Amino acid sequence: MAAIRLADLDIRWTGTDGTTPDRHVLVLGVDILGNTRLCLYAGDSPADDAFRGSLVIPPPDRLGGMVAYGPTGAHVTSLGDQTSMLARLATL
Repeated sequence: MAAIRLADLDIRWTGTDGTTPDRHVLVLGVDILGNTRLCLYAGDSPADDAFRGSLVIPPPDRLGGMVAYGPTGAHVTSLGDQTSMLARLATL
């Protein structure tokens, strides 16, 4: 999967929290395939050209944890917690 475009997300929340890397912003939304994604963008507000990657959050009834994908859609990691995965995406 390629970069996630903002226009392709059903956005539920935008902002920062305790897991957000410095100088980045988060967007929580549902993609066109129905996956819940926490997307990371560089800067103060989300923009397609500032996309750094996303975490796919599995539904509660599915086994497995979050998986991080980079800006081109390549698998980055499924190890660590949300904070460490977002920190890794911020370096890409």
